Amino acid sequence: MNLIRSIRHQTLLILISLTLCVSLAFSSLAVVTAYIVEDMTLSNLLDELTKDYERYYAENLSLPKSTPSFINIYPNMKDLPEWAKQRAYRKQISGEIFTPESSTHYHYHKLNLQGETGYLLAQVSDLLAVTRQPIIIESLLCGIFIAIVITILISIKLSQKIVNPIIILANAVKLNENPNNTIRLPNLPFELGYLSRSMQSSFDQLKVLLENEKAFSGNVSHELRTPLTVMKNTCALISQRGFSDRDMLEIKSACNQMEQTVDILLALARKDALDKQICRAAIAVEQALLRCHDSSLKNFDILITIPDDYKLPANPKLLEIILINLLRNAAEHASTPVLSIFEENGWLIFENNNKNPPIDDLIGAGMKGHSSSGIGQGLYLVAKIVEHFGWQFHVECNDQKFRIKMKP
Repeated sequence: MNLIRSIRHQTLLILISLTLCVSLAFSSLAVVTAYIVEDMTLSNLLDELTKDYERYYAENLSLPKSTPSFINIYPNMKDLPEWAKQRAYRKQISGEIFTPESSTHYHYHKLNLQGETGYLLAQVSDLLAVTRQPIIIESLLCGIFIAIVITILISIKLSQKIVNPIIILANAVKLNENPNNTIRLPNLPFELGYLSRSMQSSFDQLKVLLENEKAFSGNVSHELRTPLTVMKNTCALISQRGFSDRDMLEIKSACNQMEQTVDILLALARKDALDKQICRAAIAVEQALLRCHDSSLKNFDILITIPDDYKLPANPKLLEIILINLLRNAAEHASTPVLSIFEENGWLIFENNNKNPPIDDLIGAGMKGHSSSGIGQGLYLVAKIVEHFGWQFHVECNDQKFRIKMKP
């Protein structure tokens, strides 16, 4: 939380600092401009008066006797007041003179009096609008202060608008640190929205991977326990009574089941296990037959009556595992070497003859038929994949037919 607050405070500090710097810069510029305009106005006025007096002297060879009260004209240097001579003696044709003792402000201009140098000395203290009217500066500073206060309030609101989406996103990310939390990241505008969506996608993928890892660990510890127990028990019996042909079948069956289980669980745990495609069921069954190398299927009559337009939304690899397992299940447990695979009312059905007593729950872990030599994991793992797809799955077993039905 300290980091979030520091972001807010830092943004506010930057905006207020920028406001103050700009305000002070413009205030200084406004004050300086006011003094410059004041001096230029007085200088232009005295320039015009100087030209008029020089023109008058050229026409009359004398200086005008009537001048404004704030202007004095001196025909030569010696007539100037002593405090003005030192400044007027310089080469500049005009300038300013300050008298600290009387707090007066003078402007002087040199006059061209037919080859002689005269002097115009103007007492402009009463003409200084900025200096003599402090209310102008006070009003300016008061307006600047009000503008700074308003700008600071706007900066506070602006900083909140800038930082609040980041704080909302950070709080949502903090809540998502708990893997059990289902709160999604907010939908924000512009670049923050892209960041939020990207982070949410990463969180979703991470949760899926964690769930797959958890499911894989649990399934491995549970599903491999049965075949390992079979192998351990078989080895214990071999050590007691010696080796028999049935022991080889038990060990081979357990090894095949472990390989099959590991293949299925690894396929379910992969990242692309959720990726589905539209698969044509007839082609998928034919490909599964080509990949199923069980010798027992060579003597089977397999009747496939699936329409070409019947399709299944599934992960191709997992669908192949399902079909191979069902084919092997029929090869090992069918009463007669005949298997029918067909579509009926949207259901994909595997059907073969059955002469064994019915079993209530054949898809439970460790459940198997009375004459089965397996360990009861085949249909259980098939059911897990079908559940992963979100399909419907039913097993029907009576004294005549054994049916496995799947429907997306």
